Amino acid sequence: MTSHSSTLVLAFNAISMIIFFLLLSYSLQVEASRPLGGSTFESIKNSIIAQAYSGPSRRGSGH
Repeated sequence: MTSHSSTLVLAFNAISMIIFFLLLSYSLQVEASRPLGGSTFESIKNSIIAQAYSGPSRRGSGH
């Protein structure tokens, strides 16, 4: 009887893993299909500001 119950447990675990991975892949697809937060203008403005601050430092120029 223990062989039969271990087979059932193994089958249940396999089915649970398959369902888990299906739900995981579905949630990743939903996450990828959502638009990114913020408007396009906001992201363009932020990238311009980041580019302005990423340039070389002018510390010490004119000294």
